[in-house]
Amino acid sequence: MAWGIPEDLDFTPKQILRYNEGYIAIGVDGDLQKISSDGKLVGIPIKPFPTQIRDAVIIDDTLIATWLDQELLLARMAALDLKNDFSEGVNRGDLRVRRTIDKSLHPAGNDWSHVLDAEPISLNANSDSFSFVLWKKGVYNLAVNSVENWRSAEPKWPKLAKIPRAMETIATTCDDEIYEIWSKGGGVIRYDVKTGEKISQEVLPLDGFLNQVYKCGEHYLLLFNNSNIALYENGNVLLNAKLSGPINYAEWSETEQGWHIAGWRELAFISTEKQNRIQLKELAVFVDSQNGLYLCNDGKWDIIDGTEEQ
Repeated sequence: MAWGIPEDLDFTPKQILRYNEGYIAIGVDGDLQKISSDGKLVGIPIKPFPTQIRDAVIIDDTLIATWLDQELLLARMAALDLKNDFSEGVNRGDLRVRRTIDKSLHPAGNDWSHVLDAEPISLNANSDSFSFVLWKKGVYNLAVNSVENWRSAEPKWPKLAKIPRAMETIATTCDDEIYEIWSKGGGVIRYDVKTGEKISQEVLPLDGFLNQVYKCGEHYLLLFNNSNIALYENGNVLLNAKLSGPINYAEWSETEQGWHIAGWRELAFISTEKQNRIQLKELAVFVDSQNGLYLCNDGKWDIIDGTEEQ
């Protein structure tokens, strides 16, 4: 994707997703904005549903997302066709008076939409299906058209049962072969993503509670609750490091053999060979290492300046 600096966003971004025609920007209040392959904003920000977007993934030209309103105790999962324009949804006040399932409101312009009867904890996808965890319910894998492929029981690790919150799901990873569920206490369950068969289950001997896990191939980036990170491969911790705070986005560079990280007022590159950091005034939301760009929570893009590395 060759472009200059993309146009600024008119809302506070939470997440950026790549797709065939460019990027989809997701706002903290549920805004959606298309960005073309040359960095131009396509249309205006749209809210298909008047709540925050909990998670979102893209498979081909389909955006699959979960919307969550914890005050109203409601959640939706829906698919939006990215070949179409986004449609503006109802006002939040309408949700208060339409509480029964038969009268439920759904994200506007959806290909399909479901009412969820539990909080969606994590959503992840590969090239042809998506998987998610529902709080106290279980694990599900669906095709893009929402047909269920398989389901499994709520993930549990007996070794963690007596440790408060240690069995809480904090992250999932997914590729075309394996789907993983990670818990706060270092538990990991691996499933065959096509069949749902449980391949392995273990508790890693980690020093601290996990907050997030990123994976690319055999390369893992583990984030702990004290902002420490670990590079983890083949059952071994290769490197420990300290960040300034939580991670908003991370991507693996096969060329550089390390992780590019959008973090708490910093950009970082962490590998077993070197660690580079660039201090920022704002919170980094996304980094495009291939094109040398990053986005902050003020909605402004900028070029990664290697001369500012520490």
